[in-house]
Amino acid sequence: MSIDLPPIPPTQEISASLPAAAAESIATATVPPLESANLSQTRQLVLFEVEQCAACQQFKRDIVATWQAPVPLARSLRFDAPNGWILEKPLIATPTLVLFEQGREVSRYTGYDGDAARFWAWLGGQLLSPEARKIAFEHGTERAFTGSLLDEKRSGTFIDSITGAALFRSETKFDSGSGWPSFFNPVAGAVTFHEDVSYGMRRVEVRSASSGIHLGHVFDDGPPPTHKRYCINSQVLRFVPD
Repeated sequence: MSIDLPPIPPTQEISASLPAAAAESIATATVPPLESANLSQTRQLVLFEVEQCAACQQFKRDIVATWQAPVPLARSLRFDAPNGWILEKPLIATPTLVLFEQGREVSRYTGYDGDAARFWAWLGGQLLSPEARKIAFEHGTERAFTGSLLDEKRSGTFIDSITGAALFRSETKFDSGSGWPSFFNPVAGAVTFHEDVSYGMRRVEVRSASSGIHLGHVFDDGPPPTHKRYCINSQVLRFVPD
């Protein structure tokens, strides 16, 4: 499953196009292919890149350097699939991210212009359930008292379901009686705030700083020391116990 994204303009700044001869040269170079035995058969992301590619370097700085997403990421300097795996069509530009499931390509993302949120939206379209996608990308809300993390009381960290970045610690979670997981403070720098005037109300929306997805809203009726209540949807979080 995927969400619709506008195409990235095919400019030289965001990708390095390769003529067929160059792609063939890379595919048959002395660099060994990825061994599928060392990869995840269930779900594996592969970054196909070349060394002289500015967009590849920027993608690695912006995304790869802090990779914590729930799908493993491997890198390849070749333009052929890992041994025994299948690409649905040739690779013609770098960087190209290909998502494999059971050794077969199911989706790909080509080019990078520095818009990290756009990449995470693509990946979220592959990883999240339809209900979670509606919350994350369409500002939806799960029904009260239905969230899987509402009653989570173990010590640990609540993380972005796409990027894996830490959002809230269990020590800041409290029972607000609202029907949604509630916290009085986020991890430093983990969220951003945005005015929301939908449905005739004036609220403060909370988004993940790492992926840009909608998390919920923050209100001024929480407990000390912040007196804030971050009202967050379970379906866009994952919990990692200590």
